[in-house]
Formats: sequence, structure tokens, C-alpha cells
Amino acid sequence: MTKPFRFVSAVAMVCAFAWAGAAQADILIKNVTLYDGTGGPAVKGANILVKGERIAQVSTKAISGGSARVIDGTGKFVMPGIMDSHVHIKGGQRGSVFAGAERVPANDRDVALPTLRGFLYSGVTSVYDSGNNEPFIFPLRDDERAGKIISPRIFAAGGVITVPGGYGGGPTSLRVENWEQGKAGLDAKFAKKPDMLKMIKEEQGLYGSKAVPTLSDEMFKRITDYARQNGVRTTVHVSSEWQAQAAAVNGVSAMAHPVQRAVLNDSFVKLLADRKIPISTTLINYTQIARYGDADGVKFLDEPLFQAVMTEAERKEVVEEREGFVKIDLPATFKLGERYAIANAKRMFDEGVILTSGTDRGYGPFVHMELASLNKAGISAAALIKIATLNGAIYMGREKDLGSVEAGKYADILILKADPAADVKNFQAIDTVIKNGQRIDFAKLDLPVNHKK
Repeated sequence: MTKPFRFVSAVAMVCAFAWAGAAQADILIKNVTLYDGTGGPAVKGANILVKGERIAQVSTKAISGGSARVIDGTGKFVMPGIMDSHVHIKGGQRGSVFAGAERVPANDRDVALPTLRGFLYSGVTSVYDSGNNEPFIFPLRDDERAGKIISPRIFAAGGVITVPGGYGGGPTSLRVENWEQGKAGLDAKFAKKPDMLKMIKEEQGLYGSKAVPTLSDEMFKRITDYARQNGVRTTVHVSSEWQAQAAAVNGVSAMAHPVQRAVLNDSFVKLLADRKIPISTTLINYTQIARYGDADGVKFLDEPLFQAVMTEAERKEVVEEREGFVKIDLPATFKLGERYAIANAKRMFDEGVILTSGTDRGYGPFVHMELASLNKAGISAAALIKIATLNGAIYMGREKDLGSVEAGKYADILILKADPAADVKNFQAIDTVIKNGQRIDFAKLDLPVNHKK
């Protein structure tokens, strides 16, 4: 086993060096139908000039690209690169997420790097890692930003913030006991320049779980205030409406999940909309795990994207996860809450709450399952373009630089072979991925799809 594993690592290193050293050629995309990510209608006959890392010009008039590499977009469609606003990159931790104290920190880049390439192959050009081992995730993020690895943009929280004995209180977390100790821990975190803090306001005590302590409202507000003073956004894991409402009132910037277990009150939905608090949808937390109880519960692993980016061993891990969940009757439990999760997603969308596609998973293709679940909830494929792109940038506070195809923004672009507004399945009809102004060469990615050739 050792020699093949090292061979793959060596290939990955060669690819990374090629990526870092590649010349940044300008790109001119001509005569394409454009969905710019802002929610506006399609623009036919659009031309897009990319110079270096940025989009230089977008116009229906002819653009002189000089020596730019020309991509003929006739019959094709452009949208911004997809953002998954809630992932946990593989390789940083081991153990069950349901038993935080048993989580074991890891630093396994040979696990992380192929999954990052798989995100790009799936059309995902940005990810927000919503809780991970800091010695693993921050150097990985830094290498992405330095162009040393082939990867989507990585935004990261580092370890989550909870209380001793609280949900998520594993060895990678900051367990706040009092303000003096908590402030010192936050200062240490700020030194690592997190893109957002992930907080836990979760009491559990449902579906057979034991109740656990959580951050008080007073402590929560102190942390969000202090983060804001240091220019850092905050997000929160929360399940109940009352705790979510308290988090919103006490200054949280965004929410890592919607409330998915019960019918929402009108006042809460209005609060989210009025305060413009974006929410990572993570609907497949319910829809996927609920399907695990069905005979074809892992049939999605046979779909082309999953086959392309996941090894047989990785797909087997998903099968084993399903078997473990079935043993504790979790799919049946999640089916009880699934209808509330679906209804709440549509209701929040209808009332103007900012939704952004997030999966709470570690592989790129899951974002397409998330978008399909949102579509089944009643959100149109056309509306999902903004949810999958610009709203993710809003979630991160990066909408001035990312999330739409507009002049001045970073060039993170998808070229599709089919109209994404016509059918959510067309988000997977990927022809070309451009990240940071560089076209990704799918044929050279060290992924299972290329090992089979």
C-alpha cells in the first residue's frame, strides 16, 4: 500500500508545482449566454475579458482581447463559480461528529488534496471550512492563497467555540469557561487570521441525545462584539428557534444551518430577513440521511460526478456511514424532521432571507445534491444561481470581490454546456472551470476519473 500512496502524493506535488508556475494568460470568452449571479435575467451574446486574476470587462459589444486566449462560448452558458458555504475539509479530524470529545486531530494532506481537486472538478471555486483542526486547515488555506496547491478558494474558521462539555467540544475547539480565558483564546485565534469564527449554541436533548451546556447569551454577545471589533465575522451552529433568535439578536453575522426541526414563527423569519443574516442551507443534512433508510439510499454514489472524484475506498466509507446510521435508526429520525427542513427553506426564501448553498460535507459533488434538494423544496433553478454564488460571497462578507461575473471581481467562472436556469441538473453540465483567472485542466487533475483512462 505504501508505494502507490507515495506515487499519488508525488503526482500531486508535480501538479501543484505546474499550477504555481503556470503563466497567467488573459482569457476572452466570446458570444456566451451569461447569468452574472446577481439574480438578473440572462444576457445573450455576452463577451467576458479576464486579465490576470480579475474580470476586466463584460459587454454585449465586441471586446478586443489582444493576445488573450479565446474561448468560443457559442451555445454555452456562463455563471460564477459555485461556493459551498459549509464544508469540513477531509484530513483534519477523525472520529464521530456526534461525539466531539472523541474527535482526534489529524494533519493528512494526502486525504485533503484530492478532495480539494474534486471540488474544482464539481464546479466549486470557493469553500468555507466551518470547523477544523487549526494546524491542518490554516497552512492548507495559506498554501491555496500562495498558489502552491490546486484547490478552490479556502476560507476557514479553525476550531469551533463552545463550552466545556458542550456540543462540538473536542480537542480542536476553544472551550470558553469565563471571559478572561475566552478572550485570551480569541486573541490566539485572531493571530491566525480566521475568515470567520464558528460558534456553538446547541443544547441537544432531542432525538435521543442528551442535553448539554452551551454558550450563554451574555457570553455569546461578548464574543460576537469582540470579533466585530477585530474585523472578524461570526457564524453559529444552532438547532432551536429560540437559540437561533438569541444568536441573531446578540450580533451573529451568519448561521451555519437553518432551524430544521420545527415550523418557524413569523417573527423569527422576519428577524432574519430584516437583519440580512445569511444562512447556509445544509438541507441534505436531512434529505440525504433520511434517504439512507431507503433501499437505494446510496445510489447517488453511482452518479458520474461521484464516480469521477471519489475513490472506491471513499465511496465505501459513505456506505459504512449509512450502515452505522441505520443501526441507530437515524434515517427514520431524520425523516420526521425532513418535511420541516424542506418547508422552512422555501418559506425563508419566499420571505427574502439570504440563503446560500452549503452541504456540511467534504466532497464537491454534494453541492449538487444540495441544490437539487432546494429545487425540490420549490426554489427555481434560476433562483438557485444566486444562492449558489453571490449569496455565498455575502455569507463570507466578500461580495465586493467574489460571487458574480462583474468587472473588477476575481475571475471565478463556470462555462456550462446547458442552461442552468432551465434545470438544476444543468449545474453539472460543466465545460470549463476558471478559478482566479486560471483555466483548470481537468485532464491533468490527479483524480479517479483520470486514473481509469
